[in-house]
Parts: sequence; C-alpha cells; structure tokens
Amino acid sequence: MKHRFARNAQSALLISTLVILVGGCSTQQAASLPEPQVQPAPSVESNPVEPFPMEPKAMDALRKMGGFLRTLKTFEVRFKVSKDEVLDSGQKVMVDGISELTVQAPSRLHFSTKIDEAHRDLQFFYDGKAFTIYGNTNKFYASVAAPATTHELLDVAEERYDIDLPFRDLFSWGTDKADITAIQSAIYIGPTKINDVPCDHYAFRNVDVDWQIWIEQGKTPLPRKLVITTKEEEGHPQYVSVMDWNLAPKINKQLFTFVPPKDAHKIEFAVVEVATENTK
Repeated sequence: MKHRFARNAQSALLISTLVILVGGCSTQQAASLPEPQVQPAPSVESNPVEPFPMEPKAMDALRKMGGFLRTLKTFEVRFKVSKDEVLDSGQKVMVDGISELTVQAPSRLHFSTKIDEAHRDLQFFYDGKAFTIYGNTNKFYASVAAPATTHELLDVAEERYDIDLPFRDLFSWGTDKADITAIQSAIYIGPTKINDVPCDHYAFRNVDVDWQIWIEQGKTPLPRKLVITTKEEEGHPQYVSVMDWNLAPKINKQLFTFVPPKDAHKIEFAVVEVATENTK
C-alpha cells in the first residue's frame, strides 16, 4: 500500500544557509525531589534564566570550515541521507536516500537525489548557460537560461522559482549570506570519528531548528555529518546527512549539460509572484 507524504519544512531543504544546521544537547533532570514543603514561590531574581552558551571555539570552527570550502574549485560529495517524513495521517516515518553533487567552480554543477519511499528521483543540471531540473521517474523537465555563476544561480532559483537547493549551505557557510546572528547557542561536544575520519562534534541552536555538525580535523575541515531538527513542526522531524568527499575527481564536462531523452516532456518553471504594495 502506498502512502502519500505531507509536505514539511525539510522537504525544501539541506539545509537554507548557515541558519539551518542542527543541535541537541540534553539537559539533566534532578535525580530526586525532597519531601513536599510549604515554601514561598521563588522570585524571578533568585532564579535568573541563564543565556544559551556561545562558545568561541564552535563559531570559529564554522568560519574555518566555510573559508576552506570556498577554496575548493572542483569536488564531488556524496550524501547518505536519512530524514523524517510525515504521512497524511500525521504518522512520522524515516526514509533513506542518496544524493550526489559534482561542482566545477564557478559555473558548473550537477546534483542528483533519490529517495525511493518518497518517490523522489531528480537531477539538477547547470553548465553556466542553462539550469534544468529533470524527473527520472515521470520524465518531465524544466529548463531556463541561467546566470553566469553558481552563487548567482542559487539566488535566482530561490527568489524567482522558490527552489531551495539542498546543497546551498556548501556555498553559504562563512559568507555574508550566512546569518550568524540567527545562531542562539554554539557549543563544542567533543572529538569523534565519522566513517573512521577524525572529527570534532559541534551543536548549535536557532529559533526554529537545532543542528549538529561534525567537522573533519586537520588541514581539510570538511563537514562530514549534519543533523537538523525542526522544532516548529509536530514530532520535531530530523534530517541526517553523512558526507563522503572527493577533492580530486575526474569529471566529464558533459555531466553538467542536460540532453533531453526522446521520451522526456518539457514543462515550464512556475515563477514566484512578487507581492507589490497597493499604493492606491
């Protein structure tokens, strides 16, 4: 029996800029309570609310990672993704998928993503001239003239077509497009390994999401794992991505240009309507 998935905030994702990363440190409850006693209610002054911690080490790690990512000219990254989806019934289920991104800066990229249970099997093409989305299952594609650089494309896709590409964060971290002020808490959890790669684990908190990130230690501070918890949705659905990087790939440039199959059907992108103020 097939079930339809309800739309949730993560379905538009990877992540929207630096503000959509993930956190999650549990707080410990008291082990036991004393016998009930009649006591005056504590005043606000006697129990001040402590601000969320902002550890410089955690913020510096994000800046260092972002700076390194901006030095990369050609790379491939494979994302092993697990994410919570919400059925129309309201039940939350976890589905798995694989995404792959190939980039040649400043003006070429190819992205594919496949999640069987959610019936998603898409490819994104950009060759510096055209931007195309193709559905491998339904054979529909849409293509438009594109700006000259990947950074410009990401802006146009979001602002004109309401397409928030899930790898956008890789191009945003450490730039003025990453809203650092949105981060309310930043802490260092400790060292660990992701797929045998030594990493440092950090946790962050924003108003609408908690997020965690594992950053490779040493001279190549690559993000190796990302977890996003959406706090504003029922059940707090999570998005988990484990990343495998290749910084010296052999790439066929034909990968970036879409050639429609004979059985493909062209459709048009829906343009976002920009609300204008009524001056009458």
